[in-house]
Amino acid sequence: MKRYSFLMKVRPELKAEYKKAHDEIWPDMARAIRESGIRNYSIFFRPDGTLFAYLEADDPARSFEILGRTEANARWQKAMDRFFVKKDPKTVGPDVEEIEEVFHLD
Repeated sequence: MKRYSFLMKVRPELKAEYKKAHDEIWPDMARAIRESGIRNYSIFFRPDGTLFAYLEADDPARSFEILGRTEANARWQKAMDRFFVKKDPKTVGPDVEEIEEVFHLD
């Protein structure tokens, strides 16, 4: 199992709506995440709209590949697209900045 974390940026004025969407995550999207091998997935906000996300998977790259091929994920990314601050507004989905793990203590 590997730990993976990343940053994204949400428009601060849309934080409440973004949280509500995740409070009401579509069952087929939650299922697609689980079936891709992702577990223990959490997202945290900073006041400026920066999101810190953490997840665990045996092979995160493979899990993202599997998830990326699902219809539920395609719909979810399209629905969530309006929330993100990103460099290229023509791309669908967030700009993701992977964070390197420096220390871990069980």
